[in-house]
Amino acid sequence: MDTNILVLSFTEQSKAFQAFSELRERAADQKLVIINEAVVERTTDGNITIHDNWANGASGEQVLNGTLLGSLVGLLLGPLGVLLGASMGALVGSSLSVEDAAIRSSLLAQIASVIPVGTTAVIATVQEYVPQVVDELAASLGASLVLRRPIEAVEKEVLAHQKAQAAAAAEAERVLVQQHSSEWHERMGEWQKQVSTSLHTLKNKITGG
Repeated sequence: MDTNILVLSFTEQSKAFQAFSELRERAADQKLVIINEAVVERTTDGNITIHDNWANGASGEQVLNGTLLGSLVGLLLGPLGVLLGASMGALVGSSLSVEDAAIRSSLLAQIASVIPVGTTAVIATVQEYVPQVVDELAASLGASLVLRRPIEAVEKEVLAHQKAQAAAAAEAERVLVQQHSSEWHERMGEWQKQVSTSLHTLKNKITGG
């Protein structure tokens, strides 16, 4: 049995919501286990928004907290998701074919790229005995495509991106602190001159000089 991250992309939003429900229905009596899933859409401004999610028999904003899918969706919802989608689009728009672009890009870029503007997708963590169950469902609902990637590979890349973001944030904080230190150092010199001038004036007043 393989555990995969699946992306089912649809041009018709209602079909995505139907797949969101029917995946769990198929799991009840077939060779499929749904661990968690989410419905996301890429809007006309290029951003990805989340419409619904499910995990462990519950739905709501918090159910994906602490999960790989939650981390993946979180990355896609942020600036990185917009950047990855745009960079993948640029590759496809160049001399590269769609297949070449998919091969050369990162897993996160591949996932972002199969949710272009105007599409809605189901992203799910699934344990599959055979791929046909999901593939047949996707075909019956007219999915644009099904992307399937091993959970281990996706997890490794998500962690790498999170570490890179943390390192970038730490470096940005260091630079800001350094800039503030330089600013205050320059102003400290100005303040010292002001105090020196004030003391000199006060001394002259006292001595009558």
